[in-house]
Amino acid sequence: MEAILQDFRYGARRLLRSPGFSALVIITLALGIGANTAIFSVVNALLLRPLPYTNPGQLVTIEHVYPSLDDLHAPVSAQGFKVYRDETKSFTGVAVQTGGGVNLTGIGEPERLVGSRVSAQYFSTYGAQPAMGRVFLPEEDQPGAAKVAVLSDELWRRRFGADPAILQKTLTLNGEPYQVIGVMPAGYRDFFNRRTEIWTPVALTPEQYQSGNEFLPLTARLAPGISLAAAQTEMTQVANRIKAENPDAYPPNWTLTVTSLTEKATGNVRTPLLILLGSVGMVLLIACANVANLLLARAAGRLKEVSVRLAMGAKRWQLIRQLLSESMLLGLLGGLAGLGIAYAGVKLLVRFAPPQLDVLDTVTIDSKVMIFTLLVSVVTGFVFGLAPALQSTRANVSDTLREGGRGAIADRSGHALRRVFVVAELALALTLLAGAGLLIRSYERLSSVDPGFNTENLLTFNLALPGARYTNDTTRIQFFDRVLSAMSNSPGVRGVAAVSTMPFTGGWSTSSFTVEGYTVPENQPGPWGDIRIVNEDYASAMGIPVTRGRFFNANDRADGQPVAVVDEELVRRYWPDTDPIGKRITFDDVADSTAQWINVIGVVGHTSQEGLDAEKRVQVYFSYRQNVTPFMQIGVRTAGDPMAIVPSIRQAVKSVDAELPLANLNTMEQLVAESIGPRRLSTSLLGFFSGLALLLAALGIYGVIAHSVMQRTQELGVRMALGAGAKDVLRLVMMQGLAIAGIGLTVGIGGAFALTRLMKSQLYQVDATDPVTFISVAAILLAVALLATLLPALRAMRLDPVQALRQE
Repeated sequence: MEAILQDFRYGARRLLRSPGFSALVIITLALGIGANTAIFSVVNALLLRPLPYTNPGQLVTIEHVYPSLDDLHAPVSAQGFKVYRDETKSFTGVAVQTGGGVNLTGIGEPERLVGSRVSAQYFSTYGAQPAMGRVFLPEEDQPGAAKVAVLSDELWRRRFGADPAILQKTLTLNGEPYQVIGVMPAGYRDFFNRRTEIWTPVALTPEQYQSGNEFLPLTARLAPGISLAAAQTEMTQVANRIKAENPDAYPPNWTLTVTSLTEKATGNVRTPLLILLGSVGMVLLIACANVANLLLARAAGRLKEVSVRLAMGAKRWQLIRQLLSESMLLGLLGGLAGLGIAYAGVKLLVRFAPPQLDVLDTVTIDSKVMIFTLLVSVVTGFVFGLAPALQSTRANVSDTLREGGRGAIADRSGHALRRVFVVAELALALTLLAGAGLLIRSYERLSSVDPGFNTENLLTFNLALPGARYTNDTTRIQFFDRVLSAMSNSPGVRGVAAVSTMPFTGGWSTSSFTVEGYTVPENQPGPWGDIRIVNEDYASAMGIPVTRGRFFNANDRADGQPVAVVDEELVRRYWPDTDPIGKRITFDDVADSTAQWINVIGVVGHTSQEGLDAEKRVQVYFSYRQNVTPFMQIGVRTAGDPMAIVPSIRQAVKSVDAELPLANLNTMEQLVAESIGPRRLSTSLLGFFSGLALLLAALGIYGVIAHSVMQRTQELGVRMALGAGAKDVLRLVMMQGLAIAGIGLTVGIGGAFALTRLMKSQLYQVDATDPVTFISVAAILLAVALLATLLPALRAMRLDPVQALRQE
């Protein structure tokens, strides 16, 4: 141990004697290690760290799966929930929840709170205990029971100033009194909606228990000794029994799936994160190769020192240990500096992350990340130091010590090894550039997708009517008539759209239906798609073209003929050769004589709903006068900046109902930008890492060629003395650089093909082997390599032959 410490002390003194060299190596390593630490901290938080619930490995979700409907995974119905809770043996707790946003009034300004309505076993299933008070009792999860609520710690502090007497307070939520019975601990997050601020009982009604409407995300806890596979076997049996008992209610391939909650949480981010982790790993390898090249060049200058020590009896393994201690010390110092870079990188990542990735706020540089950084630093120091250490101790002692032995500095095997490192750097850089290039082309194509409506100058927000004050369809229609009119008459407003699920807000509602005149092919899914309830100005205010027939008007009332407007995608699929106007659809059983048929009165263009890259689903529109809903999302088309009219819109709503808050105020352009935010983030990160890799590779090839020119100074002098011109020398050096670059490009193309195949799921309308991308990045890398070679080549062509011949 004393010998190792002595080696480290000696290594530290050597590094202090060469502060410029040491700083260059440490900065190079810090960039590579810092990038790896930052991305690993994200991987640790999202993939490796257990979910913040009690025994999270026992938590699963159950979903209804429709393979014939593009493998749709749907929540469960209240009917299904009762069966899975009461008639299965694999679970000790089964809980459901659904959206439960509430209007908070009576305390300051009205506010729309993000809420969740949950069943009585919700908190116990997750193993969550309140920090204050209690959670729901079974008898409180019943229709007509006393109204109770549990608050998040964040809401308790933000809105109620952490009032310790909160449990004695009654809140007015949706116009009804609710008793606060508990406050959850700080940091507790709802799995299905991390922004949840308040929980209330779901209190499912007998009518809901009889309905097949699937709207309840379900979480269950595996019973002791029950594996995921065993639970899946039982649920498959349950699904088969349900289908046998209700053959007309479910398609033949309908089933139930049991998924680990951990897998559910990481499924969408696992692939992009692993790609980024692999990418920064390549950056670190390039940094290691660069540092190894620097150490090899430095080792040439220490060859005589090593030879003297060997001649005096030092063992080769002792010298290797001492040289490795220097490189590992550099690695540790690079890791320490890399931690600072990683800390700043994580802060930037969290700051600029899109709202969909709010889970990134849990990313920290914790003990696991620190251990990772330490291991990377030690391994990195060993990896980049091993080759120079071995090379230095292979010196021929007698040749080196003989007068004129300085020629041994130009050790051919050492120079060949440096060229190998540079080839590896170029190959890795090309691989990263190809991946970044594909993501950039994919992002450009996605950004240029037409969403089907005008996104400019469009303000969006939500209005939710409390059932306690708007108790029937008439009062709800009257409210929306008045408020939409008031907003339309506000200054700067050009149109007002109202819809049950506004595009790009994350909401959607689907249903299956029957299309008149369309026969469903055998083993194919029947018609199904998105359902939207809108006002008569929706299409014009949103800028959606009406291509056939007409849109709704004020005469399409509840006492009139049921009508619908469909999109062009529905017509293309089900009425491709027929005029759809006057055709009918129904959401009822066609065998029932009371089935209600709905006339199609118009066709509109298809619009994106969940995202620009989402698969197209057909769309059916209904008038809010015939299909009344208490919840509408509003889009206000303005003449100028949409946010500038917010005060007048608030006043318009207050003029109709002073207790109704506006929620989720956004511009449509912001929502569209946020929908592709995760792609933009991954593209930016990979682009940054590939740019860093390109810079390091350029420095690597520059170092090799510059060192080669230095070694060949006498040779070049001889050539010039014998008549070679400056252009001949320039060509000679440039060809050397081109040869290295050509080999690196050839090797890199193979690596790029391997990486891009793994990226298929991340691309949009771009092939993983897109020739334009590959040719472009190869040209960029070749140009950078030529530029890095040109600088030492220009220096070589300016050599004075006489001075060059005297150098030795």
